[in-house]
Amino acid sequence: MLFSLKPKESRIELFGRDKELNELHKLVKTEWVIILGRRMTGKTSLLKTFLNEVNGIYVNLMGVSSIRGLIYELMKSVKKLEIELDLKFIKLSWMKFAEDIFSKLEGKIIGLDEVQELPSNYFLRLLKKVWDSYDVRFVMTGSMVGVIRNLLEPGPLSPMYGRKPAVLKLKPFTAEQSRSFLVKGFSEFNRTIDEREIEEVVELLNGYPGWLAYYGNYRCVRELNHGDAIEEVYSEGKEIMLNELNRFLENKVNRRGYIKLLKSLPARWSELERSVGVSKKTLRDMIRKLMGAMLIDKIGATYVISDPILRKLVLEL
Repeated sequence: MLFSLKPKESRIELFGRDKELNELHKLVKTEWVIILGRRMTGKTSLLKTFLNEVNGIYVNLMGVSSIRGLIYELMKSVKKLEIELDLKFIKLSWMKFAEDIFSKLEGKIIGLDEVQELPSNYFLRLLKKVWDSYDVRFVMTGSMVGVIRNLLEPGPLSPMYGRKPAVLKLKPFTAEQSRSFLVKGFSEFNRTIDEREIEEVVELLNGYPGWLAYYGNYRCVRELNHGDAIEEVYSEGKEIMLNELNRFLENKVNRRGYIKLLKSLPARWSELERSVGVSKKTLRDMIRKLMGAMLIDKIGATYVISDPILRKLVLEL
Protein backbone atom coordinates (compact mmCIF):
# COMPACT_ATOMS: atom_id res chain seq x y z
CA MET A 1 0.00 0.00 0.00
CA LEU A 2 1.39 3.39 -0.98
CA PHE A 3 0.11 4.99 2.21
CA SER A 4 1.76 2.49 4.53
CA LEU A 5 4.21 4.29 6.81
CA LYS A 6 6.71 1.42 6.72
CA PRO A 7 9.52 1.41 4.13
CA LYS A 8 8.56 -0.32 0.91
CA GLU A 9 10.24 -3.64 0.17
CA SER A 10 9.09 -4.64 -3.32
CA ARG A 11 9.06 -3.06 -6.77
CA ILE A 12 5.24 -3.23 -6.85
CA GLU A 13 5.04 -1.06 -3.73
CA LEU A 14 7.83 1.32 -4.75
CA PHE A 15 6.16 4.17 -6.61
CA GLY A 16 8.00 6.27 -9.19
CA ARG A 17 11.48 4.84 -8.60
CA ASP A 18 11.92 2.31 -11.42
CA LYS A 19 14.61 4.43 -13.06
CA GLU A 20 16.62 4.71 -9.83
CA LEU A 21 16.15 1.03 -9.01
CA ASN A 22 17.34 -0.06 -12.45
CA GLU A 23 20.31 2.29 -12.20
CA LEU A 24 21.20 0.77 -8.83
CA HIS A 25 21.17 -2.72 -10.34
CA LYS A 26 23.49 -1.49 -13.08
CA LEU A 27 25.94 0.32 -10.81
CA VAL A 28 26.33 -2.40 -8.20
CA LYS A 29 27.66 -4.87 -10.76
CA THR A 30 31.00 -3.08 -10.73
CA GLU A 31 30.81 -0.40 -8.01
CA TRP A 32 30.09 0.27 -4.39
CA VAL A 33 27.21 2.75 -4.32
CA ILE A 34 26.05 5.56 -2.04
CA ILE A 35 22.40 6.61 -2.22
CA LEU A 36 22.23 10.28 -1.30
CA GLY A 37 18.98 11.96 -0.38
CA ARG A 38 17.14 13.98 2.24
CA ARG A 39 14.92 12.53 4.92
CA MET A 40 11.55 11.34 3.61
CA THR A 41 12.68 10.98 -0.03
CA GLY A 42 12.56 7.18 0.15
CA LYS A 43 16.21 6.09 0.49
CA THR A 44 15.35 3.19 2.79
CA SER A 45 12.50 1.99 0.56
CA LEU A 46 14.76 2.03 -2.50
CA LEU A 47 17.53 0.21 -0.62
CA LYS A 48 15.25 -2.47 0.87
CA THR A 49 13.53 -3.13 -2.45
CA PHE A 50 16.87 -3.50 -4.20
CA LEU A 51 18.28 -5.82 -1.53
CA ASN A 52 15.22 -8.06 -1.72
CA GLU A 53 15.73 -8.37 -5.47
CA VAL A 54 19.38 -9.42 -5.07
CA ASN A 55 19.03 -11.44 -1.86
CA GLY A 56 21.17 -8.88 -0.04
CA ILE A 57 21.59 -8.01 3.64
CA TYR A 58 19.97 -4.93 5.17
CA VAL A 59 21.61 -3.20 8.17
CA ASN A 60 19.94 -0.23 9.87
CA LEU A 61 22.57 2.15 11.28
CA MET A 62 20.34 5.07 12.25
CA GLY A 63 21.92 6.55 15.38
CA VAL A 64 24.84 4.09 15.36
CA SER A 65 28.12 5.88 16.02
CA SER A 66 30.66 3.11 16.73
CA ILE A 67 32.15 0.04 15.07
CA ARG A 68 30.81 -1.97 17.98
CA GLY A 69 27.30 -0.72 17.17
CA LEU A 70 27.81 -1.56 13.49
CA ILE A 71 28.78 -5.12 14.41
CA TYR A 72 25.76 -5.57 16.68
CA GLU A 73 23.41 -4.49 13.89
CA LEU A 74 25.24 -6.57 11.28
CA MET A 75 25.11 -9.66 13.49
CA LYS A 76 21.31 -9.44 13.66
CA SER A 77 21.19 -9.98 9.90
CA VAL A 78 24.04 -12.48 9.79
CA LYS A 79 22.31 -14.70 12.35
CA LYS A 80 19.39 -15.08 9.96
CA LEU A 81 21.84 -16.57 7.43
CA GLU A 82 22.96 -19.15 10.02
CA ILE A 83 26.62 -18.21 9.57
CA GLU A 84 28.97 -19.43 12.29
CA LEU A 85 31.23 -16.76 13.76
CA ASP A 86 34.43 -17.15 15.74
CA LEU A 87 33.86 -15.17 18.94
CA LYS A 88 37.54 -15.23 19.86
CA PHE A 89 38.00 -12.24 17.55
CA ILE A 90 36.04 -10.09 19.99
CA LYS A 91 38.88 -10.54 22.47
CA LEU A 92 41.27 -9.08 19.90
CA SER A 93 39.17 -6.16 18.70
CA TRP A 94 35.83 -5.26 17.19
CA MET A 95 37.64 -4.51 13.92
CA LYS A 96 38.99 -8.07 13.75
CA PHE A 97 35.56 -9.45 14.55
CA ALA A 98 34.08 -7.31 11.78
CA GLU A 99 36.61 -8.72 9.34
CA ASP A 100 35.64 -12.24 10.44
CA ILE A 101 31.99 -11.48 9.62
CA PHE A 102 32.76 -10.05 6.19
CA SER A 103 35.00 -13.02 5.36
CA LYS A 104 31.87 -15.19 5.66
CA LEU A 105 29.86 -12.98 3.31
CA GLU A 106 31.70 -13.52 0.02
CA GLY A 107 29.51 -12.65 -2.95
CA LYS A 108 26.92 -10.81 -0.84
CA ILE A 109 25.58 -7.29 -1.30
CA ILE A 110 25.22 -5.46 2.02
CA GLY A 111 23.01 -2.41 2.45
CA LEU A 112 24.17 -0.03 5.19
CA ASP A 113 21.37 2.44 5.88
CA GLU A 114 22.27 5.87 7.37
CA VAL A 115 26.03 5.43 7.87
CA GLN A 116 26.89 9.10 8.39
CA GLU A 117 27.41 8.87 12.16
CA LEU A 118 30.00 6.07 12.11
CA PRO A 119 33.56 7.05 13.11
CA SER A 120 35.30 7.83 9.84
CA ASN A 121 38.82 6.59 10.61
CA TYR A 122 37.84 3.15 11.87
CA PHE A 123 35.07 2.62 9.34
CA LEU A 124 37.20 3.68 6.35
CA ARG A 125 39.98 1.32 7.47
CA LEU A 126 37.46 -1.49 7.72
CA LEU A 127 36.07 -0.71 4.27
CA LYS A 128 39.58 -0.76 2.78
CA LYS A 129 40.21 -4.18 4.31
CA VAL A 130 36.96 -5.51 2.87
CA TRP A 131 37.66 -3.90 -0.52
CA ASP A 132 41.12 -5.45 -0.71
CA SER A 133 40.29 -8.89 0.69
CA TYR A 134 36.72 -9.98 0.07
CA ASP A 135 34.13 -10.13 -2.70
CA VAL A 136 31.59 -8.07 -0.78
CA ARG A 137 29.73 -5.12 -2.26
CA PHE A 138 28.15 -2.27 -0.32
CA VAL A 139 25.22 0.01 -1.00
CA MET A 140 25.11 2.78 1.61
CA THR A 141 22.72 5.61 2.32
CA GLY A 142 23.24 8.86 4.16
CA SER A 143 23.71 12.58 3.88
CA MET A 144 26.90 14.40 2.96
CA VAL A 145 28.32 14.62 6.47
CA GLY A 146 30.84 12.59 8.40
CA VAL A 147 31.90 9.34 6.82
CA ILE A 148 29.87 9.93 3.64
CA ARG A 149 31.80 13.10 2.85
CA ASN A 150 35.08 11.32 3.56
CA LEU A 151 34.08 8.51 1.20
CA LEU A 152 33.09 10.83 -1.62
CA GLU A 153 35.92 13.34 -1.12
CA PRO A 154 38.84 11.16 0.05
CA GLY A 155 42.18 12.88 0.55
CA PRO A 156 45.51 11.28 -0.42
CA LEU A 157 45.95 9.93 3.13
CA SER A 158 42.48 8.38 3.30
CA PRO A 159 42.32 4.55 3.40
CA MET A 160 39.71 4.79 0.63
CA TYR A 161 41.71 7.12 -1.62
CA GLY A 162 41.19 6.01 -5.23
CA ARG A 163 38.19 3.89 -4.26
CA LYS A 164 35.40 6.46 -4.39
CA PRO A 165 31.92 4.85 -4.60
CA ALA A 166 29.39 5.71 -7.28
CA VAL A 167 26.60 8.10 -6.25
CA LEU A 168 22.88 7.73 -6.85
CA LYS A 169 20.99 10.90 -5.91
CA LEU A 170 17.39 10.49 -4.83
CA LYS A 171 15.30 13.62 -5.39
CA PRO A 172 11.77 14.46 -4.25
CA PHE A 173 8.92 13.71 -6.64
CA THR A 174 7.95 16.17 -9.33
CA ALA A 175 4.54 17.82 -9.00
CA GLU A 176 3.12 15.38 -11.55
CA GLN A 177 4.56 12.37 -9.71
CA SER A 178 3.10 13.68 -6.46
CA ARG A 179 -0.36 13.98 -8.01
CA SER A 180 -0.14 10.46 -9.44
CA PHE A 181 1.07 9.09 -6.10
CA LEU A 182 -1.91 10.58 -4.27
CA VAL A 183 -4.49 9.47 -6.86
CA LYS A 184 -3.14 5.90 -6.93
CA GLY A 185 -2.91 5.74 -3.14
CA PHE A 186 -6.51 6.87 -2.75
CA SER A 187 -7.64 4.37 -5.39
CA GLU A 188 -6.16 1.54 -3.31
CA PHE A 189 -8.84 2.44 -0.73
CA ASN A 190 -11.51 2.83 -3.42
CA ARG A 191 -11.62 6.56 -2.73
CA THR A 192 -11.16 9.70 -4.79
CA ILE A 193 -9.51 12.95 -3.79
CA ASP A 194 -10.75 16.41 -4.67
CA GLU A 195 -8.60 18.16 -7.29
CA ARG A 196 -8.25 21.27 -5.11
CA GLU A 197 -7.02 19.16 -2.21
CA ILE A 198 -4.49 17.44 -4.48
CA GLU A 199 -3.07 20.76 -5.61
CA GLU A 200 -2.82 22.07 -2.05
CA VAL A 201 -1.02 18.93 -0.84
CA VAL A 202 1.34 18.94 -3.83
CA GLU A 203 2.25 22.57 -3.15
CA LEU A 204 2.59 22.23 0.62
CA LEU A 205 4.54 18.96 0.80
CA ASN A 206 6.91 19.70 -2.08
CA GLY A 207 7.25 16.19 -3.50
CA TYR A 208 8.54 14.37 -0.40
CA PRO A 209 7.21 10.78 -0.67
CA GLY A 210 7.32 10.27 3.10
CA TRP A 211 5.18 13.31 3.88
CA LEU A 212 2.76 12.46 1.04
CA ALA A 213 2.38 8.96 2.50
CA TYR A 214 1.68 10.43 5.94
CA TYR A 215 -1.05 12.64 4.46
CA GLY A 216 -2.65 9.72 2.61
CA ASN A 217 -2.47 7.53 5.71
CA TYR A 218 -4.22 10.14 7.83
CA ARG A 219 -6.95 10.54 5.19
CA CYS A 220 -7.58 6.92 4.24
CA VAL A 221 -6.53 4.88 7.28
CA ARG A 222 -7.33 7.24 10.15
CA GLU A 223 -10.26 8.86 8.35
CA LEU A 224 -9.28 12.50 8.98
CA ASN A 225 -10.56 15.32 6.82
CA HIS A 226 -8.22 17.25 4.51
CA GLY A 227 -7.35 20.09 6.90
CA ASP A 228 -6.83 17.88 9.94
CA ALA A 229 -4.67 15.48 7.91
CA ILE A 230 -2.36 18.31 6.87
CA GLU A 231 -2.11 19.52 10.47
CA GLU A 232 -1.24 16.00 11.64
CA VAL A 233 1.46 15.70 8.98
CA TYR A 234 3.04 18.89 10.29
CA SER A 235 2.65 17.79 13.92
CA GLU A 236 4.21 14.36 13.36
CA GLY A 237 6.77 15.66 10.91
CA LYS A 238 8.02 18.40 13.22
CA GLU A 239 9.00 15.80 15.81
CA ILE A 240 10.97 13.87 13.19
CA MET A 241 12.69 16.95 11.77
CA LEU A 242 13.37 18.46 15.20
CA ASN A 243 15.28 15.30 16.07
CA GLU A 244 17.14 15.56 12.76
CA LEU A 245 18.01 19.21 13.40
CA ASN A 246 19.11 18.55 17.00
CA ARG A 247 21.40 15.75 15.82
CA PHE A 248 22.99 18.17 13.36
CA LEU A 249 23.37 20.94 15.96
CA GLU A 250 24.77 18.60 18.61
CA ASN A 251 28.25 19.77 19.65
CA LYS A 252 28.04 22.78 17.32
CA VAL A 253 29.70 25.73 19.09
CA ASN A 254 27.61 28.30 17.22
CA ARG A 255 24.20 26.65 17.67
CA ARG A 256 22.36 29.99 17.90
CA GLY A 257 24.09 31.20 14.77
CA TYR A 258 22.88 28.17 12.79
CA ILE A 259 19.31 28.73 13.95
CA LYS A 260 19.56 32.42 13.07
CA LEU A 261 20.83 31.50 9.61
CA LEU A 262 18.00 29.02 9.06
CA LYS A 263 15.42 31.56 10.19
CA SER A 264 16.79 34.03 7.62
CA LEU A 265 16.05 31.72 4.67
CA PRO A 266 15.23 32.06 1.86
CA ALA A 267 18.07 34.54 1.35
CA ARG A 268 21.07 35.38 -0.81
CA TRP A 269 24.65 35.44 0.46
CA SER A 270 24.69 39.22 0.93
CA GLU A 271 21.48 39.08 2.94
CA LEU A 272 22.87 36.33 5.16
CA GLU A 273 26.04 38.33 5.77
CA ARG A 274 23.92 41.13 7.19
CA SER A 275 21.44 39.03 9.15
CA VAL A 276 23.65 36.30 10.67
CA GLY A 277 26.48 38.60 11.74
CA VAL A 278 29.48 36.28 11.42
CA SER A 279 32.67 36.42 9.38
CA LYS A 280 32.61 35.37 5.73
CA LYS A 281 34.70 32.32 6.53
CA THR A 282 32.37 31.23 9.33
CA LEU A 283 29.28 31.85 7.21
CA ARG A 284 30.77 29.87 4.33
CA ASP A 285 31.53 26.97 6.68
CA MET A 286 28.04 27.03 8.19
CA ILE A 287 26.38 26.97 4.77
CA ARG A 288 28.66 24.15 3.61
CA LYS A 289 27.74 22.03 6.62
CA LEU A 290 24.01 22.72 6.29
CA MET A 291 24.08 21.83 2.61
CA GLY A 292 26.18 18.75 3.36
CA ALA A 293 23.58 17.59 5.85
CA MET A 294 20.94 18.27 3.16
CA LEU A 295 19.07 20.65 5.43
CA ILE A 296 19.29 23.51 2.93
CA ASP A 297 19.69 23.90 -0.84
CA LYS A 298 20.85 26.58 -3.23
CA ILE A 299 18.49 27.50 -6.04
CA GLY A 300 20.15 30.00 -8.33
CA ALA A 301 21.73 32.53 -5.97
CA THR A 302 19.25 31.89 -3.16
CA TYR A 303 19.65 29.53 -0.21
CA VAL A 304 16.41 27.79 0.77
CA ILE A 305 14.97 25.14 3.07
CA SER A 306 13.33 22.72 0.64
CA ASP A 307 11.70 20.42 3.17
CA PRO A 308 8.31 21.98 4.00
CA ILE A 309 8.14 20.51 7.50
CA LEU A 310 11.62 21.73 8.44
CA ARG A 311 10.82 25.16 6.95
CA LYS A 312 7.78 25.54 9.20
CA LEU A 313 9.61 24.14 12.23
CA VAL A 314 12.46 26.66 11.91
CA LEU A 315 10.03 29.56 11.96
CA GLU A 316 8.68 28.32 15.31
CA LEU A 317 12.09 27.96 17.01
